[in-house]
Amino acid sequence: MHYFTLQEVVERSGLSEHTLRYYERIGLLDEVQRDDSSGHRRYTEEDLRIIEALACLRATGMSIDDMRRYRELHKDGLDGAREQVELFEAHRQKLELELAKKQEHLRYLEYKVAFWKAVLAGDSAKVSEIGMVTAGMVKQLVK
Repeated sequence: MHYFTLQEVVERSGLSEHTLRYYERIGLLDEVQRDDSSGHRRYTEEDLRIIEALACLRATGMSIDDMRRYRELHKDGLDGAREQVELFEAHRQKLELELAKKQEHLRYLEYKVAFWKAVLAGDSAKVSEIGMVTAGMVKQLVK
C-alpha cells in the first residue's frame, strides 16, 4: 500500500498542516495512521481522497458543521444519499444567492467607473444620471 506524508498531502490538497491536524482533532478526519518508527502521519489513498473532497468543500465556503454532516452521511452510503442531495442543494442555493449579491456589487462598481469617467469627460448630464442610479442601488447593496 502506498502512503503519503503530511507534506505530500499539504501539496496535493492545498490545505495547511495546521488545518489537517485541526480536521483530525475535531473528528472531521478519522485518526491518521502513524509510522511505527518515526510516529509521523501516513495518509492512505482513501485519506487523501477524503481530504481533497474536504478541501473542495471548504473552497466553496461550506461550514465545518456541514462538512461533518457530509462525512457522516458519506459513511452511511446509499442510506445517506437523499440527505446528501439536500445538503448539497442547500449549499448550492446559498452560493447562488452570494453570487447574485456579488454580481450586484460588480454592477455597482461598473457604474462607479462610468461615473468617474463622465466626471473626467466633463459630462455633467451623465454624472447626474449615474449618480441617481447608484443612489437607488444603495438599499440593495447594504442589506
